[in-house]
Amino acid sequence: MNSFIWLAGSLSSHRRSRILQSAVEAQPTAQIPEVGICLLFGTDFQEGEETSQQDWYTWTQKPGRALLLIPPFKSGSCSIPSSWQISRRSAPPAHQNLPLATTLASEVQYELQGQLQVATQLGGLWDDQSICTAYYRKHPHSGIFAITCLPLWSLSALDQATELQSWLAELYLLAGSPVEDPSLPKAEEIELQPEHYTVLLHLVSGPFANESAALAALHHSSIFAVDTDRAKACLQDAQQHGLVIGGQLTELGRDILQRSPYRAYINSLEALKR
Repeated sequence: MNSFIWLAGSLSSHRRSRILQSAVEAQPTAQIPEVGICLLFGTDFQEGEETSQQDWYTWTQKPGRALLLIPPFKSGSCSIPSSWQISRRSAPPAHQNLPLATTLASEVQYELQGQLQVATQLGGLWDDQSICTAYYRKHPHSGIFAITCLPLWSLSALDQATELQSWLAELYLLAGSPVEDPSLPKAEEIELQPEHYTVLLHLVSGPFANESAALAALHHSSIFAVDTDRAKACLQDAQQHGLVIGGQLTELGRDILQRSPYRAYINSLEALKR
């Protein structure tokens, strides 16, 4: 499952990502992936706009998708996907029997509370009964929105690479198996017009926090010119076909661009972000 572990948001380019890339072969991604586990700094989620938070939650509603928020966090409350709170610990938690949790316990700085399901199989409770790892699942056949207080990017995790791999694999099992949505056409059946490709190429120059931000940037773009209403319709088409989530390309959307006559523009647009 190594190819299904993704590093998103600021974690994708943070120095701490190198440890996760080395320990479990996690891959940075600028797009919301189609399936897999997506690791995101808790602060990225907490400081994001509500629309961005909602986009991530919506993504987790399909099986085969697991969002995992990891430290650091900001102390405070959040209402998405359900009410949860993060607070600072006054002392490290009591050790557990699980090797990974025991190894990282001395570095744990946060405590989690909320209307979430404790991931007991992942050592979700410390010996003092405070929550370490928990998740939210809308219904039995959806993916999961998970939060852990374990600093999985710690150098200590390198000594527990096998345990970390198993821990993430166990978490991914909770998200269920990805299934193809029969209501959506296959990639080869999607007939895109030039304006659709323009919108997809515009998203390459992102990332954009949400649909509104992407459309606003397109309206003021010095590179692309698409009628506002047409651009909105094309973006909605792309979202319905699974090419876009919020204001970001999915892996499917990027793959379609790579196989299109417009693939030569991708590298140039990505260079604009550097």
